[in-house]
Amino acid sequence: MINLQVLQADEDGQSMVEYGIIVAVIAAVCIGAFTKVGQNINMALQTLLHNMVHGA
Repeated sequence: MINLQVLQADEDGQSMVEYGIIVAVIAAVCIGAFTKVGQNINMALQTLLHNMVHGA
C-alpha cells in the first residue's frame, strides 16, 4: 500500500514535466505559424506597394 502512495506522489512531478513539454511544443508551433503568416503578409504588402508605385 505504501509503494502505491509513493508512485502516485512521484507522478505529480512527471505530470508537470509533460505539461511543460506540451506548452513548449505549442509555443514552437505558434511561433512558426505566426512567422509564416507574417512573411505572407509582408510579401502581399510589398507586392501592393510595388504595384502602386509602378502602376501595374
